[in-house]
Amino acid sequence: MGYTIFEKQYPSKSIDSTITISPLGRCTLNRAAAEILSKDAVENVLLLWDQDTKKFAIRPIAKKDHRSFQIRYQMKRKDDKTIVGAAFSGVMFLKHIGYDMSRTGTYPVTRSSDGGLFEVQLPVERFDTQPLLTAVEGGRKHGKSAIAG
Repeated sequence: MGYTIFEKQYPSKSIDSTITISPLGRCTLNRAAAEILSKDAVENVLLLWDQDTKKFAIRPIAKKDHRSFQIRYQMKRKDDKTIVGAAFSGVMFLKHIGYDMSRTGTYPVTRSSDGGLFEVQLPVERFDTQPLLTAVEGGRKHGKSAIAG
């Protein structure tokens, strides 16, 4: 059997904006998205959630807000101010929406029509569809009747 070329699952460079969500809840924006935020000197963002469509949005804000998430930019090197990405910790948010963080996922980021939001469509299969509570037959516990008799 001969050699085959290994193809990376995620491309290393993209001109399209993407976000990668790690199993630790780290949300990392690629260079294309980070450059847009950096241009506007964004330091904090609000996260908005649409339960019906399983879509969330990132809203850059000018002032710090107790509900905001701090953006951290990654530079190529300390002496080189070239931005290669930006990230924030989304653990609390991801747990709140019921997102399955068991494996890394990369998703496209689109701008809203007014340009104020960065929108991310999450796949429905990344959410637990099982109800948190299960129905129990009334009056029965562990196969025994609630009324002694």
